Amino acid sequence: MEVLFVSAFVMAITFAVQPGPIGFEALRRGISHGWGAALRVELGSLLGDGVWAILALLGASVLFQNRLITIVLGLFGCGLLLRFAWDAWRSSRADVAFAGGQDRRSNHLVAGATLSLSNPQNITFWVGMSGTIIGIGFLDPEPVHLLVFFAGFMIAQVCWCFFFATVVEIGRRRLLNQRLFRWINLACAAFLAYTGFRLLLQTAQMALGIL
Repeated sequence: MEVLFVSAFVMAITFAVQPGPIGFEALRRGISHGWGAALRVELGSLLGDGVWAILALLGASVLFQNRLITIVLGLFGCGLLLRFAWDAWRSSRADVAFAGGQDRRSNHLVAGATLSLSNPQNITFWVGMSGTIIGIGFLDPEPVHLLVFFAGFMIAQVCWCFFFATVVEIGRRRLLNQRLFRWINLACAAFLAYTGFRLLLQTAQMALGIL
């Protein structure tokens, strides 16, 4: 069990350090509104990941073999990514008071959760985790093995959320200026827009395959 837990923990950190739309959105909001905003985006995405994980572990992933459901989620995710890309581009055109307080009008937790929930590939990831558990040596995994793996993975993700938010806050206070703020927002806008259009293309290809 210890090997399973540690393996899940290390694997979670490995996945977390890879750049993705949630990390870019957490960075963008964190440099604008501080540590709490970045943390809430990351924790919100973790809530979404937890929902996908539970669905996969309960076997509800069969529902998402329906391509129509996947297409609807893909379109929703595409719209969300493009909306955040537009927000990032607008932020790059404006100044920000780095010493200002938190923006309590923005629900950063919901933003992170919707980004995660709108990605139908997450359930594929969690279904594939059963293969990882078998690869570790559990040839016939029981529910307790899945639970230990899930716990190790999610605990590591929570640790990463706090670490990432802290790094963003330190950089925001010590390194950031208006020019760098604009370039970071432009980079976030470009990445989010690219991810959104790529998801749109994949969704369109899937829709054409049904027709």
